[in-house]
Amino acid sequence: MPVAQSSFSSFAARAQRTLLGCGATLLLALSTPALAANTANLDELAAYAGIDKSLLDNAITQANYQQKIIDTMTRPYESKPWYTYRKLFITQDRINSGVQFYLQNEQTLQAAQQQLGVAPEIICAIIGVETFYGRNMGSWKVLDALYTLGFHYPARASYFSKEFANYVKLATREGWNLTDIKGSYAGAMGMGQFMPSSYLSYAIDFDGDNHVNLFNDVQDAIGSVANYFRAHGWVDGGGVMYPAHVYGNDGKVISRATIDALMDKEWKLTPQELYAAGITTKVNLSPKQNIRLYSYELEDGTYDYQVGLNNFNAITRYNKSPLYARAVFELSEAIAVGYQEAKLLQGQYVGPAGKRP
Repeated sequence: MPVAQSSFSSFAARAQRTLLGCGATLLLALSTPALAANTANLDELAAYAGIDKSLLDNAITQANYQQKIIDTMTRPYESKPWYTYRKLFITQDRINSGVQFYLQNEQTLQAAQQQLGVAPEIICAIIGVETFYGRNMGSWKVLDALYTLGFHYPARASYFSKEFANYVKLATREGWNLTDIKGSYAGAMGMGQFMPSSYLSYAIDFDGDNHVNLFNDVQDAIGSVANYFRAHGWVDGGGVMYPAHVYGNDGKVISRATIDALMDKEWKLTPQELYAAGITTKVNLSPKQNIRLYSYELEDGTYDYQVGLNNFNAITRYNKSPLYARAVFELSEAIAVGYQEAKLLQGQYVGPAGKRP
């Protein structure tokens, strides 16, 4: 879900079935009567969103608290180990469906790459991970989700109350009935699971019909995902992730303390520092870039180490989880190979895209 370090999208729910001030507090009739929303900052939220406070007042009267959303938020699926998480998204069905999605939307994907500079397989993988290519866009009322998290989940209330206001603004702009729009338990919408703020800022009319529709207009969905990635630093032809070899010249594993120190540098790490510590990569990384070292737990209890480059960072701007970002990358690689094979069967050779290390 494309948000500024927002909550995880509705992966867990999909996995199981296949990822505001008025002066006084308003006491509303909720599905859980003991709970009452703190809506004392409605004026502030209205000013933030640039809308009239009465629109927020009206929205709150239509919203319902949903305890199941709170329960889901407090059990983040992204806490699972990589070997478990990977099995959910890197499946043959999802790969095959991604190849078909690529073939069916080839012209739009190629146009997105030409105009916005984002690889088609990455766009396919994002939509594939988020909603299985538009099949599962969420069943929660977005109004209820954002109301519940914005006013009953203190840990993220600041973020979600703003998204509640953004949703009201978006619904007003688009002429939506507030209670009609469905999405994830976190309030993300459409094929690419855009939060309201991202819908307002990055969703585009890619097919030129003078309307932005991320729910059932695949061209707009593709163009909008590409537009988000362009705005968040994706570089066409750039590398994404490479395996890291954590054995020194003597064949011994580099100390955990050294590895942890490198990982603690996050995106301030340089290839020179990585190599100086004895860690190597199969390709020589360009020294003029920042990188990040990641570890992923394997089923046998060992760890797989990977080096993320700029484009991997761009994926984490869509969703901050390194598990999510790697799943998107691996799915994109598999889709690209499947697409090349499908084109070869059609008598067309499509070579692998070169990536700069």
